[in-house]
Amino acid sequence: MYRAAVIGLGKIGLTFDIPFKGRASSHVMAYQLHPQVELAAGVGRRQEQADLLAMIAPETKYYPDGALPSMLRNHELDMISICTPPTVRYELLRSVLEQSSARLIFLEKPVATSIGEAERIVSLLQQYPERTVVVNLSRRWSEGAMQVRSAVRNETYGKLKKIHLRYSRGIYNTGSHLFDMVRYMAGSIEQVKVVERVPTNLDLVEDWTYSFLFTAANGSISGYAEAFDDRNYNLFEIVLYFDGGVIEMVQGGDEIRSYMTEPHPLQASMKSLVLEHSERGVLGKSSNMENAINHLVDILHSGAEPMCSLEDGIYPLYVAEALNQSYANGGTSEKVREPSPGIA
Repeated sequence: MYRAAVIGLGKIGLTFDIPFKGRASSHVMAYQLHPQVELAAGVGRRQEQADLLAMIAPETKYYPDGALPSMLRNHELDMISICTPPTVRYELLRSVLEQSSARLIFLEKPVATSIGEAERIVSLLQQYPERTVVVNLSRRWSEGAMQVRSAVRNETYGKLKKIHLRYSRGIYNTGSHLFDMVRYMAGSIEQVKVVERVPTNLDLVEDWTYSFLFTAANGSISGYAEAFDDRNYNLFEIVLYFDGGVIEMVQGGDEIRSYMTEPHPLQASMKSLVLEHSERGVLGKSSNMENAINHLVDILHSGAEPMCSLEDGIYPLYVAEALNQSYANGGTSEKVREPSPGIA
């Protein structure tokens, strides 16, 4: 058995599973359901969270956030989930690293509130090379994303040439997942050029939403990210154009459509796209959070390579930085900075 604790019992930490719908959406429930994990402790801020934790995991010890040092002293932990707001991330990580011997830290995104703080976190973790950090960019645990990544890597439809993204909620909110999916499936975004800024609800917190051109994978892939106003509807869609077909991830990734080419019925010298396969309900096939905890156990058990490293978790911040610079400079083409060397 591996012993786990969850620090932060808000939505992603706990309450997404109140009421429980049959598949885990929170850290607490995913740990509680895993046969090789003992959820030893949870740290929260309100009595309501203590009551809900007792309902889901009655054998798990609850600690108020002021008692975090006691929790870290009282339990020999193998892994710790950090689900608190990023505003306290650096100091909390330092406390966990200094006061616990947990080998694995499962960190909610965003990793930090700024690139400066993210790089301080990198420097801090370099002092603890025996620890592993996995960042919860949750779409990486989706079976659909894994399926599309495999098609890109295996060149099932030939070489990837272009990407069209459609999104509606900020470069730090939806954007972090969008930029990570491009990196995960095809390669890092390297250059961006803002075309326009589209107003959304997230303007209130200065999380801007841009339409922009980009290049990825050493310039071999060109792309366009098209922004929409979330007050009309929410969008998260990815279309991949290969030289021999197309893959569409629509409905937030819940539907995947694959198109192959065949001779055009009317123009003998040309080809047309034909729907080869369409699958709905992809997100319901399995729980992303349960898949993530399975992966954490695999890391502890067999030393598997993390599917979402600290570098992966920080990378979207650099894309957002380049986009803000491009917009501030009137739509200039801006390079995305590389994450600091030595990030594990």
